[in-house]
Amino acid sequence: MKKAYEVLYPKLYIFLFFFAFAFIACNGSTTEKKVEKFQFIDLLDRDKNLSYDEYIKIKQKFDNLKLQYVSNSSNFDILLKLTEIYVYEARVTGEHPYYYTAALKTLDELLKNSSKLNKDQRFTTLFYKATVQLSQHNFNEALNTGNQALAINDLNSGIFGVLVDANVEIGNYEQAVKMCEKMMQIRPDLRSYSRTSYLREIYGDMPGSKQAMIMAINAGAPYSEYKCWAITTLGKMFEEEGQLDSALVCYEMSTRERANYPFGLAGKARIQSKKGDYVESEKSYNEAIKILPEIGFNIELADLKQKTGKKEELKKMVGEIETMFKEDIESGHNMNLEFATFLFSFKNDYKTALKYGLNEYKNRPKNIDVNKLLAFVYYGLKDNENAKKHISIALITSKKDAELICMNGLINKNKEEVKKSFEMNPYQDHLFVEEGKTFMK
Repeated sequence: MKKAYEVLYPKLYIFLFFFAFAFIACNGSTTEKKVEKFQFIDLLDRDKNLSYDEYIKIKQKFDNLKLQYVSNSSNFDILLKLTEIYVYEARVTGEHPYYYTAALKTLDELLKNSSKLNKDQRFTTLFYKATVQLSQHNFNEALNTGNQALAINDLNSGIFGVLVDANVEIGNYEQAVKMCEKMMQIRPDLRSYSRTSYLREIYGDMPGSKQAMIMAINAGAPYSEYKCWAITTLGKMFEEEGQLDSALVCYEMSTRERANYPFGLAGKARIQSKKGDYVESEKSYNEAIKILPEIGFNIELADLKQKTGKKEELKKMVGEIETMFKEDIESGHNMNLEFATFLFSFKNDYKTALKYGLNEYKNRPKNIDVNKLLAFVYYGLKDNENAKKHISIALITSKKDAELICMNGLINKNKEEVKKSFEMNPYQDHLFVEEGKTFMK
């Protein structure tokens, strides 16, 4: 399965997009006693093409907060505002190891002074920490932290968003639906509409999923990164159904909404590749990567080089991607699922991929994506018994995933299933595509 980015994107972003939109009314009280000044981490400069005007405003706000902290280091709200900036910059710039480390360091400083925090500050600190844990794919920890925050405040829609995401990734889909319903009751907005969309997709309701994502787009602020994220996610839905022209409209719309939006550029590159325009596809990928060092973009470009037989360039890229994985892992980012997919997609290393896949399975045995991965790996190892076991779990929600249905057909020697998968999406891109095409003839 070559498209390792499917795990990274859009899922990595469905965990983060609500963060900066969350409005929490803090009491604003501070402790009278001075605390030791916290040495926080400075911002990295952004690429000039990456909404630099926005960055100038954020940097100015960041510098003002630093000055405020110097004069009043007992004001914990300052540290919370710094955390907001760290997480937003992680999302926009792709510098995840740097900014998530900064965010967790700041949040841990707040938790160290937990007894001095007021109720709203304790809630916000736990809410933000759960958000970062989600972003680092530490889902069980995020669920635990999120429930601690919920016990303090059950009227904030954002914390229900955390619990939706954590339950989805652990595989508690029915509980995720309940949390999403509560979120919608409190505040129907881009955050809640997009989660509704994702849950509908998981349960196989693609028309309903698209409808909810359009509602999310309409609820988004003009030119915002969050609105663009929703637009490209809608494009990805069309893409996975083989509707390339509709997908391209969405990707181009996102780059008009927000100049040089990197996920829009990468989406455009995928469509160009699927249409056979490899030269333009590579140009679009390079443009996106120059702006945002997103590991998913690099994996997609490596996939393109694999298709076009650029072996030396591919070999170089594979080494660079492994280094990126190492940096993410060292920063505390759980990459078992993504790294396993990369290993068998580009290195044909099914045994090591199985090791990482099973490590993730121990943490979340009911998750459909984890079981999809294991079904592919076991099939590649010619272990049909285990492949059947995991494909049955992966199909439990009836998600209309063409690649999943194709694999189910191959494992169970069912030509109609394989044929059905290519009717759903004739542009599938995984290691067993040619086998599937041959088998259904």
